Amino acid sequence: MTDISKRRVIAVIIDNEFGALARVVELFSARGYNIETLSVAPISNDKKLSRITITTFGTDKTIELICKLLCRIVPVHHSAELSKDDNYIERELCLAQIICSKEMFIKAKNALDNFRFDIIDTEEDSTVFEIIGSSNQIDEALTILNNYGLATVSRTGIAGGFKGKKRLDRLDKI
Repeated sequence: MTDISKRRVIAVIIDNEFGALARVVELFSARGYNIETLSVAPISNDKKLSRITITTFGTDKTIELICKLLCRIVPVHHSAELSKDDNYIERELCLAQIICSKEMFIKAKNALDNFRFDIIDTEEDSTVFEIIGSSNQIDEALTILNNYGLATVSRTGIAGGFKGKKRLDRLDKI
């Protein structure tokens, strides 16, 4: 284990019930940990279970403690750090609006050639790009768009999962 504080991704499977998310957020708040990104959505057909993906910063010891404490919260079924072994996949979606001339728009579009993007809306001097990738890729794309009249940004936060056959709900069986 290391004492270096670094970016971590934690996944939690939880009952989809009133106040469940508030209990998870309160655990972070009560201990003085910051949540950088948070995404939540139902994962079962009956909508009784949800998955929370949290990005935070901490040491190995801190994140291990957070995961153990999360599992003690009544509606939590499973909790684990996805980024522990770098054996995970992450994606984020970003809507980025630029306001610029047609010439600058063409340059911005060409500058994004190495990124996964679509043009969602174009009106007069405004264009909205949908950019999909890792958080680092999104950061890079936004840095580029800063040179072309970046006006607004909306990001979803991370959706993450394990690579291969590893599953959050079966970590104890591996």
